Amino acid sequence: MNEGSGPVQRSESCHDEICSHTTAAIATQPSPTPKRLADSRVMSSKDLKRQSSGGLKKQGSNNDLAKKKKQSNADQQAKQLEDAEKPIDDLAKKYKTSLQKGLSSKKAAEILERDGLNELEKPPKPTLLILFLMQLTSFIIVLLMVAAVASVLVNATGPKAADPLSYTTGIAIGIIVLINAGIAAWTEAKAGDALEALAQMTQANIYVLRDGKEVQIAVPTVVAGDIVVLGVGDVVPADLRLFEAKDFKVSEMALTGEPDDVTKTSKVKEKKEGPEKLTPETMAFSGCSVTSGAGRGLVTDTGMGTRIGRIAKLIAGDEGPKTTCFCFPDTSGNQTPLQQSLNKLGARIGILAIIICVGIFIIGWVTDRKDPTNPESAAWLYMILISVTLAVAAIPEGIPLCVTISLSIGCSEMVEQEVLVRKIAAVETLGSASVICSDKTGTLTEGKMTMVGMYAAGVTYEVTGKGFDPEVGQVQRLGSTSNAGQDMGVKSNLLTAILCCNTTLSKEKDEEGVLKWTPKGNSSEAPIVVAARKVGLSETIAREYPRALEVPFSSSRKMMLTVSKVKGTELCAGGMPLPAGTQYLTVCKGAPNYIVELCKEQLKEDGSVGKMTEEDKKKIYEVVDGYSAKALRVLAIAARPMSSLPYDESNEDITTDQKFEACRKELRLIGLVASIDPERDGVPQSVLQARGAGIRVVMITGDYLLTAIAIAKNVNILQPEDDEEVSAMDCARLRPDGEYLDNSEMDKLTSSVRVFARAKPEDKLEIVKSIQRQGQVAAMTGDGVNDAPALNQADIGVAMGIQGTEVAKGASDMVLTDDNFCSIVKAVEKGRSIYSGIQKFVAFIMSVHIAEVMQIFLCIVVGIPVMRTPLQILFLILVTDLPPSIALGMEPGEADILEQRPRPKEEPIVLNWMWLAMVMNGGVLTLVIVGVYLVSLINYCEGEILQANIGQLEDFEMKLSKAQTVAFISLVWSENIRAYISRSFTNHMWKDIFGNKHMQKAIVLAQICLYAAVLTPYLSDKILGLRGLEIGVFGWVLAIAGPVGCFILSEGCKIISAYQLKQYQDFLAAKFEASKAKDSGRPMKASALKTKKTMETPEKSAKKGWCCWAWF
Repeated sequence: MNEGSGPVQRSESCHDEICSHTTAAIATQPSPTPKRLADSRVMSSKDLKRQSSGGLKKQGSNNDLAKKKKQSNADQQAKQLEDAEKPIDDLAKKYKTSLQKGLSSKKAAEILERDGLNELEKPPKPTLLILFLMQLTSFIIVLLMVAAVASVLVNATGPKAADPLSYTTGIAIGIIVLINAGIAAWTEAKAGDALEALAQMTQANIYVLRDGKEVQIAVPTVVAGDIVVLGVGDVVPADLRLFEAKDFKVSEMALTGEPDDVTKTSKVKEKKEGPEKLTPETMAFSGCSVTSGAGRGLVTDTGMGTRIGRIAKLIAGDEGPKTTCFCFPDTSGNQTPLQQSLNKLGARIGILAIIICVGIFIIGWVTDRKDPTNPESAAWLYMILISVTLAVAAIPEGIPLCVTISLSIGCSEMVEQEVLVRKIAAVETLGSASVICSDKTGTLTEGKMTMVGMYAAGVTYEVTGKGFDPEVGQVQRLGSTSNAGQDMGVKSNLLTAILCCNTTLSKEKDEEGVLKWTPKGNSSEAPIVVAARKVGLSETIAREYPRALEVPFSSSRKMMLTVSKVKGTELCAGGMPLPAGTQYLTVCKGAPNYIVELCKEQLKEDGSVGKMTEEDKKKIYEVVDGYSAKALRVLAIAARPMSSLPYDESNEDITTDQKFEACRKELRLIGLVASIDPERDGVPQSVLQARGAGIRVVMITGDYLLTAIAIAKNVNILQPEDDEEVSAMDCARLRPDGEYLDNSEMDKLTSSVRVFARAKPEDKLEIVKSIQRQGQVAAMTGDGVNDAPALNQADIGVAMGIQGTEVAKGASDMVLTDDNFCSIVKAVEKGRSIYSGIQKFVAFIMSVHIAEVMQIFLCIVVGIPVMRTPLQILFLILVTDLPPSIALGMEPGEADILEQRPRPKEEPIVLNWMWLAMVMNGGVLTLVIVGVYLVSLINYCEGEILQANIGQLEDFEMKLSKAQTVAFISLVWSENIRAYISRSFTNHMWKDIFGNKHMQKAIVLAQICLYAAVLTPYLSDKILGLRGLEIGVFGWVLAIAGPVGCFILSEGCKIISAYQLKQYQDFLAAKFEASKAKDSGRPMKASALKTKKTMETPEKSAKKGWCCWAWF
């Protein structure tokens, strides 16, 4: 356990808690192999046996398999903690091994054969081909493939079977399907695998005892019963019960989220009252790195039986991988709200398209409607072609491709904001987040312990600058901005502290080759050496003071002690005076409540020494309590000048404890140093932004409650008016009897609590599940292995790119490359903008399809020639309409987008009021284009408009294609105008008309494609059936009527759209206010209550006829 001080109490048990408060990891410690430590409470074996026997009440799940897994986890936990408490000799007998000789090679081979390799199970990863085939199971894609096949078959059995151009429609549809599936499959194939990363986080070899000899073996061949020999830099290969531990410390940061090195011991201690520890002191777990000392341990669990194996099981899920009826991996449970909404929309549109196509086919077949170009052909063949045309017109085949492209572009843009997206659909999900669950260390905070305060020679100082860079910041007196680094008290306090440190600071290259200041050694000493550098004292100065004795910190002594040789009349230039004849200097560094009690004197500001009175101690404790109330970690520094050593150096029988007792007497208090893992710059403002956006930010940390509350206040997660007893809690309350509360009780707590302390990995997972049960969209941020299950479960998992483990990154949907919480809020804003853009282009595309269906339906019913072919429709949708659609997806977000409430999780991509807007715009488009088409028919077809009459004209195909060409040109121009109109559902087209630079490029591209389609020989007449070179001036002038009519009528429709949008926003505001009032127990605001009474839910409104399109 590290030395230090914490909150106001100074009892020994409280001190044990405070010693764990360090919140910064030393970046150069060996990369730890995560092990799921966090679910160990320090219970007695009896308690755990009772838990594993099923005597506790069960959580409300009815899933037998889930219960079985929970019981298995409880059994495993009970077994591991039994091992932690059992006498080591009894444990050796249990595993049939020798503590002195280890296992025999033969016995080890037998165990390896029985238990298998010390590795994690890895589920099969879908191949690129499987991922590609999975994309083809979408309902829209299936319908398109059916349409493509039908088109090919009909043409293959018709009179144009020998003409290759007759198959262009089917081929074009097939290419669209393949491109969309290929892009999506390739993107998913690049996603990392969290379980694979877990398996890779192991050391290649380790030393064990075999046949009485110390040998090096591969980690996968370690078996239960092996005796493992550990030293600094080793990664623990399996779960171990320690039986030798000399100044033995391990880093558990990647597992528990807390950066303090954890002291381990071989002695079983009596359980003390107080907060539970995350891991037993006698156990070292797989994946932890050794940062200090040496030890030996007996392997108790390997592979999936280890704590890290339990993490792997949590990531994989309770029931393992699922498959669909096509034997493909079932990913429906991990679909984002956008994916779910698009799938639902696609399925329902597909069903409607099938109904329309079948209806049209039956009508045409019954009325014997035949192909005018081939009167001898069967009516049903012609009607199949017409049905395919309708299907192509009705099915929004451009939406999947357009969404994929828009999200991909959004991913690229988010890289500039330090956000790397691993799963493209996650871009918009973060925009819908209503709750952000964040880890504390390294996410909300710097993850680097920094000295911020100092009390030296009776004077209070503050230390500026964050992180490990000594060139940033200075030491200054409280309330002053002048550099006080040369004050006698400051230099004396920091130099004596350095003499009692073993940590060094140097510049080293990181993975990208950038030089960064990096400490090596104990995490609690890093702030001291950094602060000392700020006043010109390098830790290398200790070489001028040869060390005669070192007594390392221990949980019993609560301090570290060193004795150094000194000379001269002062400690250093400008430092405290030394009594004449001083040859040695004892320095103690540790918990203030221990060290202050040992001090008989104290250093004063003028360099003199005064006696330490009880009144002086009281004043010092007030300073300590002031620091502790701010969640600062406090160490006291004391020294004792000596003319000689108080023990006989030549006497080898003197123990270290005796030397310690002799040297720690008559101490002189030099001062205090206070450190904290500071909040990241900009985080408090970002949290306020998130609150303004209707997003609840929740801190879930393994740290102690008092520290968590202090940090939460610093970053605005907790406000001054908040009741800490309601808004913050220890996670032990979630599992009062060792098992979690039932769902209703759990949901009641998680709906209002914003700070969860002492969280185990399972706690984080259960909290996220509870938030999701409430219909919230949960985002989870984290950097450690302990965060991986929750990252995997959350609607959107956000991992840290710099300090994050590969496991966390593999379980996440996106990675923050700068580890900055502020980037999350920027990503939320970008996600909302992208989703808003998707809504706009979906509405744009759907109105086109509605218009196409209306136009073709009118043509069939009235008897007018169908105004365009399936291939022309595809060209319109995917060539001339796609660029503007993508530009709409890149539309900048509204200025107040972060002031809007998160959209509900169940909200469809197309809202009820949007359906009415799309129908109106589709109707406008139908009206003007059919009008243009009819005039064109009259002009080019000798006054005829009915198909039966036109078919009798000479060279009627040429004449008909001219009329179709005019309608085609008019439709493209109209859609280009509508693209500008669709940039906003409420604002007029001319407002900031050039605000989206991508739109100008898209329109130019669409126009180039249009003129290429109607003017390029062979492409125009042979493939697309268009006659742009032959329509004359009349045709080009007539085509202008379409965009003019669309502009006037569509702008008029915005009056209705704006009104309905305002109604919907009022409804969301009332719903949000009601939810807040329910969670807080406060009465609703009068305005919200009025709105709630007058505003119905969309579902009820739909049933009463508010919008007949609510089914979508």
